[in-house]
Amino acid sequence: MRILMLLPRFPYPPDRGDTLRSWAVLSSLAARHEIWLACVDHVPPRPEHMDYVRQRCAATAVVVRSSRASFWRGVGALVRGRSLTEGYFDHPGFAETVRQWSQTVPFDALFTYSSSIAAAAEHAVVNGRRILDLGDVDSVKWATYARRSFPPLRWLQGVEARRVGQQEERAVWGHGLCLLVNERERQKLQNRMPRAETAVLPTTIDLDEYPPSPLPGAGPAPVVGMVGSMFYPPNVRAVNWFGRYVWPLVRAQVPRARWLIVGSRPVRSVRRWGRCPDVTVTGYVADVRPYLASMRVFVDAVDGDIGVQSKVIVALAAGRACVVTPDCAAGLDHGDPPPFLTAVSPAAFAEAVVRLLRDDAQAQALAARARAVAAAHYSTQSQMTRLENWLTGDAVRAEGLGVRADAAGVNPEVLSV
Repeated sequence: MRILMLLPRFPYPPDRGDTLRSWAVLSSLAARHEIWLACVDHVPPRPEHMDYVRQRCAATAVVVRSSRASFWRGVGALVRGRSLTEGYFDHPGFAETVRQWSQTVPFDALFTYSSSIAAAAEHAVVNGRRILDLGDVDSVKWATYARRSFPPLRWLQGVEARRVGQQEERAVWGHGLCLLVNERERQKLQNRMPRAETAVLPTTIDLDEYPPSPLPGAGPAPVVGMVGSMFYPPNVRAVNWFGRYVWPLVRAQVPRARWLIVGSRPVRSVRRWGRCPDVTVTGYVADVRPYLASMRVFVDAVDGDIGVQSKVIVALAAGRACVVTPDCAAGLDHGDPPPFLTAVSPAAFAEAVVRLLRDDAQAQALAARARAVAAAHYSTQSQMTRLENWLTGDAVRAEGLGVRADAAGVNPEVLSV
């Protein structure tokens, strides 16, 4: 098939949740189909990354605009009654690329990732399936942020929640099938749009990229680790909660334990933890796998029913013993027994971490279970077959989905604006 793929970020390297998801889709489909990739970003891809992606696509276009220009375009959209998000990602060059390609290429399918760029999909002429991957229901995230904020930020985030919700509805009705990251997110959308055709496509990971590595033993200086974008508010909140309330309890029982915080663009409150002699804050790393391999215990203290914690999927694939919040666990498919320990209160969280630092048998058993769950539920190789069937229409009959066909109405390059 000839597939047009629209993304809100250049997908390589897959070093954050959205690129982990989009790269799994692109790399899998490109092995058997022709991909025309158009995306936007605030920085040009590194030449080696661009070449790596271009080799897998029939054509690749990246529209680059600075974060500052995107922000002011978002503010303009907000003033005009649209969402800041849509304005941030909107760009005439992106829409023009989609329009020009559609005039010359008879596309068999469209894959749009995120409602933030779905307006450009209106310019795509596709003879077959139109699939929207929402991943998370972002309007619910904005509403959650608003409840936790104070005026005037609360008002602004409330406005954004409503307008992103309208944006999501337009995007859903402009496509035939809407994919969500888990059943929890699918239900959020179904509650608002009961007639929409929806399905769950988990965020997946190529297990070949994460070969099993031995879990570090309960040595003299065991490592407790976190991974994630350290400017993302839920991650920042989780780091600070763990540092204030859990880490002192862990250190009191395992004095030589170390805490490793791995992730890009750490905000000041996260960087502050690096002043402690037993804590390391790395900032951006090109490859997270060596850091995961050093961790005896992986922790994720994010709270709230926000999408899926892709970082936990990565930790499961790496075969790490994990301690997570119930909110994290609820966003994952895992069966029984679960491949991690769960805890809510600081005392319970610390007790679980200390237990895995000391109890080698339980830590090793959890690590083995983690890898097995990743293979069973989050393997790219198995899940992408379902996506391919949706794109070809085979899954319509197999899963009872009424995917609508579309009648909407080329040079590889990086366009900087």
